[in-house]
Order: sequence, then structure tokens, then C-alpha cells
Amino acid sequence: MSFSVLMKKAGQTLRLPPSVWRLAAVGLLALVAGAGLYAPPAAAAAPPPQGVTLAIHAGFEGNYKDGQWLPVRIAVANDGPDTKGTLRLSVPRSNGASAVVITRDVDLPTQSRREVFLYIPTEGFLSAINVSRSDGKTDLATASSRVAQAGTDDLIYGVLAGSPSAFNFLSSLNPTTGTAHVAQLEVADLPPVGFAWHALDVLVISDLDTGVFSPEQRAALAEWVASGGRLIVAGGPTWQKTAAGLGALLPLAPSGTQNLPDTTSLANFAGAAAPSGLAVVATGALSPDAVTLVSAGTLPLVIARHSGFGQVLYLAVDPAFDPLKNWSGLEGLFRNTLSGTAQRPNWAKGVRNWFSAHDAINDLPGLQLPSAFEILGFLGLYVLAVGPLNYLVLRQLKRRELAWVTVPALVVVFSAGAYLAGYQLRGGQATLHRLAVVQVWPESATARVDGLVGVFSPRRAEYDVQFGPGFLARPMPLDSSSTGGNSFTVQQLDGTLIPAVRMEVGAVEPFVVQGHVPALAFDSNLTLDINASQVMLQGQVINHSDVPLKDTVLLAPGSVQRLGDLAAGASANVSLSLSSAKAILAAGDVLPAPATSSGPAANPTVPSNYDSTIDDILGNTYYYNDREEFRRYSLLSSVIDTYTGNVRGNGVYLVGWSNQSPLVVSLANKGFQTVDSSLYLISLRPKLNLSTGSLAIPPGLMTWTSLDPSPSVSPTPYDLYLPQNIGLSLRFNPAALLPHDKVQGLVMHLLSYGQNGTSALNIDLWDFTLNDWVRQAPAQWGDINVTQANRFVGPAGEIQVRAFNPTAQQVSIERLDFTLLVGQS
Repeated sequence: MSFSVLMKKAGQTLRLPPSVWRLAAVGLLALVAGAGLYAPPAAAAAPPPQGVTLAIHAGFEGNYKDGQWLPVRIAVANDGPDTKGTLRLSVPRSNGASAVVITRDVDLPTQSRREVFLYIPTEGFLSAINVSRSDGKTDLATASSRVAQAGTDDLIYGVLAGSPSAFNFLSSLNPTTGTAHVAQLEVADLPPVGFAWHALDVLVISDLDTGVFSPEQRAALAEWVASGGRLIVAGGPTWQKTAAGLGALLPLAPSGTQNLPDTTSLANFAGAAAPSGLAVVATGALSPDAVTLVSAGTLPLVIARHSGFGQVLYLAVDPAFDPLKNWSGLEGLFRNTLSGTAQRPNWAKGVRNWFSAHDAINDLPGLQLPSAFEILGFLGLYVLAVGPLNYLVLRQLKRRELAWVTVPALVVVFSAGAYLAGYQLRGGQATLHRLAVVQVWPESATARVDGLVGVFSPRRAEYDVQFGPGFLARPMPLDSSSTGGNSFTVQQLDGTLIPAVRMEVGAVEPFVVQGHVPALAFDSNLTLDINASQVMLQGQVINHSDVPLKDTVLLAPGSVQRLGDLAAGASANVSLSLSSAKAILAAGDVLPAPATSSGPAANPTVPSNYDSTIDDILGNTYYYNDREEFRRYSLLSSVIDTYTGNVRGNGVYLVGWSNQSPLVVSLANKGFQTVDSSLYLISLRPKLNLSTGSLAIPPGLMTWTSLDPSPSVSPTPYDLYLPQNIGLSLRFNPAALLPHDKVQGLVMHLLSYGQNGTSALNIDLWDFTLNDWVRQAPAQWGDINVTQANRFVGPAGEIQVRAFNPTAQQVSIERLDFTLLVGQS
């Protein structure tokens, strides 16, 4: 009912003149307004100060990978008065946990512009990044950018080129089980922190001045390559500016050019017709560890070198210039170049098993619960004191009426004792439990550190967790069995600060911290003695650092040698035979299939093949009986998947433990103590001691993968049973780049548990000159010398074999692999 109707009815009831009621209504409205019960329409909010603008570029042209850091480049401009403010974005977490807020303070004087990076820890799907800049009260500016998640089996190619369109063909270079994504980048898109590059798989640099790279970008590039990145650099007519900022990374130090009228050798490598025209080739001195993959006479055209787990490939002819520009063989050239890159070990990607990571960080030494016997003993003493002892004492004193005093007193005493014991068990200070996995490479001045940090609180409190400069830090992702989680603000600047971490009594809050530190000085004079009959690894490993390592072991393909403790300045002798080592499943590396092959390799059903690497490191002990061993086992399990069938691949590694930590972590507002443990995984690069004549590349220095898109049996070259009318196809690749001039022989090892005579199998080898399968003569069980071997070995040393059982009987294959014999200068 309206107000006027009410007034009219009230007026009729009291029979007052209408003018009186109108005056009363006006007075009532004034009274309500004055009392604050009636408010006039709100005035429009004042607009935010003008002049601050944001522009953002997220990921690698919007591409990122789940679990990797996503770099966000933010350009902040101020055309107005001086401002102080904070960049801010919110990132969702997995399992419904509270979002993480990433912030960075940026102050801008008038008429200024700055570019900064924020680093986002990704835990799941993101479609957009929203960034705001606030002065604490008002958002002065906002901006957003779309992002796209690439799969773990996808390849992200980054292109830094004067003519980016010349590399559009990279979108066709799909990996064997995923999709290719091409990101056209600017120099400013390259973050100054190495871990922020890890979503990028391949970086191509062509006709671009790398001399403009900042020192931080150059260091980050070297760190990315060492962690497994693949860098492809083009030479050609603009070799000078392209090499200007890359220094010792390149396998060839260019110093001039030479004209090449015939590019047949390059075309043969790519499996295509040669382009017509004169090619400009960058020339210079090769680095000592460079391997020439393609040459025209004595002129190197494609050169490679290892750097850590990654590789740098130098194309002396730039694909962006004639005669390679728009050449139909570019796809084959890049496929065969990338497919021959070295394999990384299982742990190269850092921590991935967060369930094991939580176990490791929660297993804090010194904080274990009392044993069941201790608890039962305490309860027994309590019952004895309150009952019989109390009664006997009071009876002896003839004061049994005092029981109403002594019983409560004993309860208080024992309660206080239990409390003090628990307090002593927890300690009076917070504890930082710092675990680190440190990867060291001989070619790199820095080492990669993947750290786990647990903050243990003996009481309810708030902590400001401070991480040192150069490290990226975030809350540890929740494992599949966990939900919820605290909310966090991560302040990024030179270091990282996570303030006001609220904790309950006896709680442990875990964090992940990643970065690079100066590498420990380790050296080896190991030699890999290779001849036609055996492979021996021998020599010494030397600890030149001031960090002693405990319980060290040397891991090699199919072999392990326990070295014990390795003190600072000490050395250990090594002698291992690798002749019986088997080819390793090529798992874990995302690569395109070679162009010169029978077809792309699919994602085969890999047998659940337990790997012994963790047992080799820990000594095959029962981890659950010893707290320290269980902590080590959990840390190893967080970076190693023992069921992939390939953990250490074909590399040689020194593994040891230290009670010192490379992590720079502290509590900014509280006293604390530290408990540290570090796992060192040190890559060793044995020198090749090549015999004269032929160089033998045995199965132990090869990897294998399946070529069957839908295998009928679980594919493997070892211990295989082939039923009637069933076959399999395999490809073998040398695991390391070995210098050679030509193929001199190929030995196929076809064994079946002591059988001899003629095998019933049909054996086909892929002919790289015909691009087709070629049936071999009826094979004899044993070692078979393949005739015209050079036809069946691809440009990157790959060998492809197909075995088929046409009989009505099941055929058992003990092994089907190869030894490749090559000539070397």
C-alpha cells in the first residue's frame, strides 16, 4: 500500500484537514533523512587516477605447460604523477586449494616505463592471465592475456628470427606422440630466470643480433640448455650478429664465410632433392667437444655439441636465405637433426611425484613420535603412582584421607611431565627442513637445484618465509590424496617472500624452491674404451669441491660401482665393463620422428619394467625400517619413476649425499634451526678412447623405441614371445653422438635361449636409400653380419628392424639388437 493511501486513510480516521497531513509527511521525511534512515542517491565514484597503463605477454606467445613456471612479461607505463603500487595476479591451485596471489612492487615516477616479469606456478588448466596494479586502495590499471596449455607430450618451438615466416614448417614437426606449437618470439620475451624457460623445448635463432641479450638472459639460456633444452643456431651470411651473444655455447666459433655450390650432402641427410643455387656457409674453428653430423668434404654444415642434458646445433647454412629458403627438404633436415639429440635421464625434469615429496619433507629427523613401549611405560608408571604407590605411602603415614589431595597432585605432575616431554620433543624454535636435488654437469658453471622446504612449527604462529635471490618459490602442489590448503601471497622481487604463513602446533608447511647455484668442482679422467669386442669404463673421479659426499655410487649403463664416502679433495678409482649392457627404451624425451624412417613412432604399450636405479643408489635395503633411509628413498622417488624402464639411460653419473644445503631459505621474523640433506647427481663425460679402424657402438650405447602404431604384443627387443602371424617393428638410435665418417658394418644379434640353426622369423630392415623395407636372407640364430650395411643405417645412425612370425608355433626371442661399426678419422 502506498504512502499517500496510508496518509489518506489516517486523515479520514482523525478527520484533520489534508494540508495538515501534507505538512506532517514533509516533516517525517526530513526526520528520517536526518536520522540516516533515508539516504539520497549515492554520488558517482571518483575515477581512478589517469596515466598508468599495463601491457602483458604471457608464456611463449601464450603457450605454457602444466607444472612449469609460466613467465608473464609486463610493461608498466606512467604518464601521470609519481605513483607507488603493486602488480598483482591470482593463480588457481589443484584439488580445490585456495588460490596463490603473486605480487611485485613497482614504483613509477612520472613519464616513465618499466618492463618486469612475474612467474606463475601452474597447477592445472589456465585460459587467461589477469594482472592489476594497485596503490593499496584502487586498481590503477588492469590487463589480461589469453594462454593455451600444451600437453606434456607436445613440443613448443620458439623462433627468434629476422624472417620468422621462414620457419613456419616447424608446425609440421610433431613429436611422436603429441602436437607441435610454434611461438614467434622477441628478445624481450626471454625471461632472465632459467627455470622460466622450461616449458620451451626448442629455440631457433636465425638472422638476429644476439648481442642485445642481457647478461641475465645469456645465463638463463645456458641454464635452460644444460637442463635439456635444444638450441638451433643458424650461420649463413649474417653469422656475425647471430653468434654475437652466444659465446662458448656454440659448437663452432664462426669467423668468416665460404660459398658452397653443391649441397648434395645436406640433401642426403634430409632425405630430399638438393636445392639449386649457391649457399653461403659460415666457417670457423670447431670446439673440442663438437661433433660434425653433416659435411661437404672438409666443410662442416651441421655441427652439434652437448651442454649438460641439452644440445646446441649449429646450421652453417641459414634456412632463411637462398638456396634453403622455401626448400622442400627443410622439414627433413630439422627432423633428422632433432631426432638424433641425446637422451636425458629420468630425473632431468626434477620433482614430479608430489606424494613422495610430501613423505620426504614430513620425515623430519628428531621429531618422531615416542615408541609404543615408551608410551606404555609412561602409562604404567602413572597407574602405579596414582594407585598402589599412593595408597601404600598414605597408609604408611596413616593419612589415607589425604588421597583427595595427592591423587590430583599426581595427575598434575604427570600431566606437566607429559606436556614438558612433548614440548621438548617439538623444540622451542621453528625448524626449516631443507631437501635439495642438485644436478651438476661438466660443461656448465652452474648447477640446477630442485628444493623442498618444510617449515615445522612447535606452536601456533605466523612465519615470513624468505628465499634468496635467483630462486623461484611456491607452495608445494597438493598430492592426489590431499585437499584444501592455506592461502598464500608470494611476493617476487630480487628474492621471494611468502609472508604471514599461519601454522598450528606441530604442523609442517611444505614449499618448492628452484634455481641455479655455482656448480661443485668435480672432475673425472674416465675413458670409455671402445673396440669391436668390448666396452670398458675406467679411470678416476675427483672431488675438487669443499663439500664431502657420503655413500657415493657410480652409475653406468647396466652397471653400478659403490665408491663409499668421497671427502673433499679425494678421488676414487673406477673400472666397469659395459659390454653386456642392453639397449635402453627411449622414453622421457619428446622428439619428432626422423624424416628418413618407415613412419612416425607411436606411443607403444611399454612393459612394466622395474628399474633398479634407486636400489643401486641406496644399496637395495629395506627403506621402511630406517628413518634416514626412508627420507632418502622418498626424495629419490620424487624425481625418479622406477617403472618407466629407463631411468639413467646411457649416461655415466656420480651420485652422493651431503648434509650441507645449497638452498638460501630463512624465516624473516622468527628464530629457526635447519635440518639439511642434499642429493647430488653429477653427470660425467668420459672421453672416448677409440681403437684404430672400426669403432663399435654396442647395444648398451643405443636406445630403442617401437614403430608399431597398435602393437599386438608388448614391444621389446628382449625376452619377447611372438605368437603366430604376429610381428613387431623397432628403431634403434645411438644414445650419444659419436664421431664417424662412414658405416663399416652392422651386426644383428638374434638370439633365442641357446638355439642355433635357421630362424623361422621373417626379418626386414629399412633401406634408407630406397625408403622401403627389404627382406633379409633367412637368418641364423646368433650374430649376423648384415651385407651392404650402409643402406640400413640412417643419417643419425638409426636402424629399423621388423620381425614377423609366419609359423604356427610361438617363437621366443631372447634379444634382437645391433652393434654398429663405423669408421672414424
